[in-house]
Amino acid sequence: MSQANRGIIDAGGRMIGELMEKTAFKDSLRALLQNIDPENGPQLVRTVLEKDIEVPLSIVSALPGIANTLILMADELIRQVLEKFPPPLLTAFIESLLAEIDREALARVIEGSRQIVRDLSPVFREAIDAAGQERTARTIEGVVQ
Repeated sequence: MSQANRGIIDAGGRMIGELMEKTAFKDSLRALLQNIDPENGPQLVRTVLEKDIEVPLSIVSALPGIANTLILMADELIRQVLEKFPPPLLTAFIESLLAEIDREALARVIEGSRQIVRDLSPVFREAIDAAGQERTARTIEGVVQ
């Protein structure tokens, strides 16, 4: 029995599943990824924010769904990486990637992320505590039933 379409991520996942079976797609994806121009990322952000404020506001209003999608994707990615890649292989791979990364920009991102985490940690702590309480309540309900 097939599942009904549940949204854009479901549709995207099914499309990517089909495309990943095609050599031409994988070759095109590889070529596209080799031509990423990170130096133009800041200009893209400025363009999106300066041209029409409605688009960035629409994106911001979708942030909870986007955040939940990214969180669940990151959770699955972490589980898959831990399951499928031995630490020495993963370490060597990351070291080779870091050799080609803009370390100054990475340092700014890490420091900015640390500042955001420091500023928002009370909010995240409250959300995590609430999630823990919900989990505990569900566990108790399951035991009682």
